[in-house]
Amino acid sequence: MDNNIVSKEKFIEKVQEFISNADGPFSIAVADIDNFESINKIYGYKIGDKVIEKLVSIFTQNLTGMDLVTRHGDEFNFLLVKKGAERSFMEMEEIRRYLSDNMFPLSDSNKIENVYITISCGIASYPRDAKNAVELFRVADSAMFRAKKLGKNRVCLSEAESMVLKSSYFTKTQVDRLAGLSKEKEKTEAFLLREALDDLFKKYSK
Repeated sequence: MDNNIVSKEKFIEKVQEFISNADGPFSIAVADIDNFESINKIYGYKIGDKVIEKLVSIFTQNLTGMDLVTRHGDEFNFLLVKKGAERSFMEMEEIRRYLSDNMFPLSDSNKIENVYITISCGIASYPRDAKNAVELFRVADSAMFRAKKLGKNRVCLSEAESMVLKSSYFTKTQVDRLAGLSKEKEKTEAFLLREALDDLFKKYSK
C-alpha cells in the first residue's frame, strides 16, 4: 500500500496534529468524481472500481512525500503539506487538467473501455480559511460543491480566498472579464492566465 494513502482516522489525526502545532500553511482539498453513478451504469461496477484504482494511482504519483490522501466512496480528501492556497490550487488544477485531457483504457477482464474521468475539487487552507479541522473541511466541501454547481470539472478555492488572490493583482472589471472569457471559451481562468503570461514572456524576451 502506498504510504500516501491513509485511513480517514489517520488523515484527521494528522490534520489535528498540524493545527495543534500551528504548523502551517497547509491545505485540505476535497475532490469528487464527476458523474460516477453514470460511469457505473454505462460501463458496470467493475469498470467503476477500475476508475477508483486509476485515480488512486494518478493522485499518489502526483503527491509529494508528506502529502496524504484518503478516500470515502467516490470522494477523495488530500492533505497538502506546507502548501498554501495558490500552490495547492496549481497542483490540483494540473491533475484535473491531466484527467480532462485524456481518455483512460480500463479493463473489467471481459473488455476494455475508454473512459473519460473528471473531478470537481474544492480547497481550503490553514490558517487563512479556518483555524480548526471541522471548519477547514466545511470550507473545502463548500468550494467543491461550488465547483459542481459551476459545471463540474474544475477546481475552486474558498470564496474569500478567490477574492483575495484575484483582487490582489486585478481590478474588479478585469476579474469579471476574465470570468466571462473563461465561460465563453470553455477554458479555465488559470489556463487563460497561463496563456497571457506566455505571451508576456515572449513579448519581453525579444
